[in-house]
Amino acid sequence: MNVIEKLNKLRLERNMSVYRLAELSGINQSTLANTFSRGTVPSVKHLELLCETLGVTLAQFFTEDEKPMSLSQQEIKLINNYRRLPESIKNSLANIINSIPDIQN
Repeated sequence: MNVIEKLNKLRLERNMSVYRLAELSGINQSTLANTFSRGTVPSVKHLELLCETLGVTLAQFFTEDEKPMSLSQQEIKLINNYRRLPESIKNSLANIINSIPDIQN
């Protein structure tokens, strides 16, 4: 499956319009429309944004054998907010989460 087909498949699986994908990813709508209609392969930067918006990593996107793990919009928002935190707060959150008995390894 090529890049455009895979992006389109992931987008449709999430019942997401090109307009909504553009809005959530921050990519210009006409740029994204051209990507799908003309088969223009997006830049790596845009592909990263699209994957993040669609809830998959670049590695998952390019893995053929495994089904990509989907993230909900809430999970995506949590991850994006987490990435903006200072390291000290990230460590504190990790300690709190790891102390919950039901999710320990």
